[in-house]
Amino acid sequence: MRRKSYLLVLACALGLWAAPAAAQQRQVTGTVTAEGGEPLAGARVAITGTSQGVQTSAGGRYEISVPAGDVRLTVSRIGYNTREVAVPAGQNTFNVQLQASVLSLEALVVTGQATTVARRNLANAVASVSGDEVNRAPAQTVDQALAGKIPGAIISANSGAPGGGIQVDLRGVSSINASAEPLWVIDGVVMSNLAIPSGQNAITDAIAGDDGSVQDNATNRIADLNPADIESVEVLKGASAAAIYGSKASNGVIIVTTRRGRDGTPRFSLSQRMGYYELSNTLGSRRFTLQEALEQYAPAPGPDATPEQIAAHPANVANITALYGNGTHYDHERHLAGQRELGRETSMSVSGGSGGTRYFASGLVMDEPGIIENTGFEKQSLRVNLDQALGRGVEITLNTNLLHSRSDRGLTNNDNRSVSYYVALSGTPAFVDLRRQGALFPNNPFGPSNPLQTAALLQNAEDVWRFIGSGSARVPLLERDEQSLRMVFSGGADFFRQRNRLLSPVDLEYEAALEEEAGTSILANSDNLNLNGNANLVHTWAPSSFTATTSLGVQYEDRDLGINRVITRGLVAGQGGVDDGPAPFVIENRQRVRDFGIFAQEEFLALDNRLLLTAGLRADRSSNNGDPDEYHLYPKAAASYRFPGLLPRVDELKLRAAYGETGNLPLWADKYTEMSTANSIGGFKGIIVQGVTGAPDIRPERMRELEGGFDLALLDGRASFEFTAYDQRITDLLLRRTLNPSSGFVTQIFNGGELHTRGIEMGLVGTPVQRENFGWTTRATFYTTKSTVENLPVPSFRTGAFGSTALGVFQIEEGKSSTQIVGRDVDADGNVIERQLGDATPEFKMGFSNEVTVGSFSLYGLVDWQHGGDLINLTRLLYDAGGVSPDYALPSGVAAPRDVADCYPGCSGIERISGFGTYTKQYIEDASYVKLREVSLAWRVPASLLGRVPGRVRDAGITLSARNLMTWTDYTGLDPEVSNFGTQQIARGVDVAPFPPSRSFWLTFNFGF
Repeated sequence: MRRKSYLLVLACALGLWAAPAAAQQRQVTGTVTAEGGEPLAGARVAITGTSQGVQTSAGGRYEISVPAGDVRLTVSRIGYNTREVAVPAGQNTFNVQLQASVLSLEALVVTGQATTVARRNLANAVASVSGDEVNRAPAQTVDQALAGKIPGAIISANSGAPGGGIQVDLRGVSSINASAEPLWVIDGVVMSNLAIPSGQNAITDAIAGDDGSVQDNATNRIADLNPADIESVEVLKGASAAAIYGSKASNGVIIVTTRRGRDGTPRFSLSQRMGYYELSNTLGSRRFTLQEALEQYAPAPGPDATPEQIAAHPANVANITALYGNGTHYDHERHLAGQRELGRETSMSVSGGSGGTRYFASGLVMDEPGIIENTGFEKQSLRVNLDQALGRGVEITLNTNLLHSRSDRGLTNNDNRSVSYYVALSGTPAFVDLRRQGALFPNNPFGPSNPLQTAALLQNAEDVWRFIGSGSARVPLLERDEQSLRMVFSGGADFFRQRNRLLSPVDLEYEAALEEEAGTSILANSDNLNLNGNANLVHTWAPSSFTATTSLGVQYEDRDLGINRVITRGLVAGQGGVDDGPAPFVIENRQRVRDFGIFAQEEFLALDNRLLLTAGLRADRSSNNGDPDEYHLYPKAAASYRFPGLLPRVDELKLRAAYGETGNLPLWADKYTEMSTANSIGGFKGIIVQGVTGAPDIRPERMRELEGGFDLALLDGRASFEFTAYDQRITDLLLRRTLNPSSGFVTQIFNGGELHTRGIEMGLVGTPVQRENFGWTTRATFYTTKSTVENLPVPSFRTGAFGSTALGVFQIEEGKSSTQIVGRDVDADGNVIERQLGDATPEFKMGFSNEVTVGSFSLYGLVDWQHGGDLINLTRLLYDAGGVSPDYALPSGVAAPRDVADCYPGCSGIERISGFGTYTKQYIEDASYVKLREVSLAWRVPASLLGRVPGRVRDAGITLSARNLMTWTDYTGLDPEVSNFGTQQIARGVDVAPFPPSRSFWLTFNFGF
């Protein structure tokens, strides 16, 4: 008897006690429609207060089993206001009409590996972007399409090069030396977003050595995805929301769900797009008078001139005079980046289903030429998503995506050979004609390279084949009126092969000067495989008063990256293979990481679905840690409560608070001792320790985040407002310290120090006007953040490739902003000092979007505003040093260069460069801007006209759209978004000869059948 009592208590505690036999049931059927009478597929019809429900078919039909007496049904669908209706006893047919809403309060948001909750009850500030919002205006990449749409995110391009190169920064600085990228999860697959350098450093010598560099202007691999395949994007911005992803989530998690099929006859969609890119901004160049040209390039010999210099002066004058000619000003920037070739994009899809099988298939062919010769971006995509319902409630899904992309990115960014386009232009006066003359380009008399020749002949191509496949299975183990138990299995693979081919042929001016070593060929092959699998046990207990959802699970991940790069110099004329030189140089790198995690979570929804309580815990171990068998724990807890009708004109007030912890794994090589075989001992090859090692207890960085805020639903469901404040403490930072030389090492990577990051996010969505033939929807976002170094167990240090305060450096210093820029200045006594001159973090970011619909026409626009944030403008320094800045000459009325302190910020180029070495502030600029990111004008063909078209045309439309149409800024560089150093948390804000920015225009025809 005692054993039976114990078993009864245990069963009740687990929520597995069988409910009494179900009361007599009846079947209720009906149709769910929109206000215009259009059937709504995918709407959920559930018995109020329970988890028992069904989804409507493609025709909006539903059938649900309910008790014989009076019953209440809750009908919801994303994009529509939820409606609760009463169905009297004896009534077996009931139709429901839903009203459209832009608030998406009923959208289901991911809260665990296999669980979701309605946005209405969510306890975290999770940003959601629909597939329609992603595709408002054409974007080459998914991350580019998200810019300006997410509060708490700074999404910016590293350059204007075709094919991406975007950084997504969620909630500010979360590390100094570890990964800066959020975790991307596509249909359950942890997707690689690596940016593998092409190897162009072997041509530019941006840093010492031949290997790849963060300055190589690399493409991040999220560029491979087809934006048209996306159903929704959810952004878990901080640890309080992302803790369930454990040691890989300190930079946030971006969850992408692709489109799926729905029951019904096949529905076909076809989209044809045509457009072009054009140069949107130029630096300009100095307009020389002949006298100025002679003074700069053929100055009169001074009193200390040698006889040779005196004798050469007349020839120099004659040479410059001949080059100057009649003073024609050649716009080399537009000669370089003036292409406007037609781009094309064709996308198709089909979806449908019957008999428990649903399918979605899509295809994409895209070819978008760049604004510079031999640059552009091509992409092809083929996707098939299947859903199959088996007997007894078993459901399986299969997602496959085959992708091919090719980007040609030219030669830009920093270099130390004056071979990249803008570095070469920075020393070339505009009175020299560099254009092709017949079949040949002239040599540049003022530098080692002709950038127009380089653009025409150099090849820098990246070719990627990729396959992403995933599957899941939902197996019900227990189905009762009040409770259910199911197993959810999911897993997937992400494999890509990247081939980089760079050819700097012998014919190029700067190569020919190398004589025996003329001509450089680079071939790099990179393979990456990500594997992951999940097993989840989910139990739901839903009596009339509450719903409790318990989930337990395990996750395994395996990431394997291999890079092989071959570099050859001294090519045979006319040949370009890596085997066409005398001594190929080979570099190989392989990284293998294995992770394992265990997680548990409990969600409790009660008090008429107004109170949500959540608690969870994840334990992770990784081969990147010093002890690969040690588990690191990441807890989370959250609560929210909704107050309906508390204030006038306020439909609902929700208060929420959340706490969570996440990690940021050490980089693959951080735990290992670096070795080199590029040396010999006594003529024999040997392995030499490089002097860097990892601490034996190296472990993930840890973020602890406390988040709180409130949400308001206003004006009878026509508006919502969201406010969030967060506070993050990042400890166990991955730092470097100097060791005693007697240890055999110079530097050790270890954990220590603390960052403190906090910020505020706000979002507003509203429909000021919503009528039958006229509507207006508006959205606004606001975001501000600040990060401070609060504990630093090593001396203050500088990070980034440039270590000189003459150029401006990012200095990590206790008590100071983590993104401070330090440079040289002069104190009141005239002494040169080093001090903070700027900060790369903006004061705030705002986004504004509006859509106005009049009849069958709609007009949409998105404005992105950044206030504050500084850039180190080294492109301006290069132009000043070359004497070709547009404002180089002294202003009228100024006889001699002034001290920078006397004219800053209005100094001329000659004044700025004359202060170089003493002052740095003239090259640190405010990067504030306002950008018209997206604009589109669409016409949807009225149904009355479609009825006259032969065939079965369901809908049709025409859209004229543009991206990055206008930029308003005082920044003097090409683009205030640029980052010479690619994707990283610190030291992003450096502008060195980037790929120039562009705007694009597109005409799109859409058809549905």
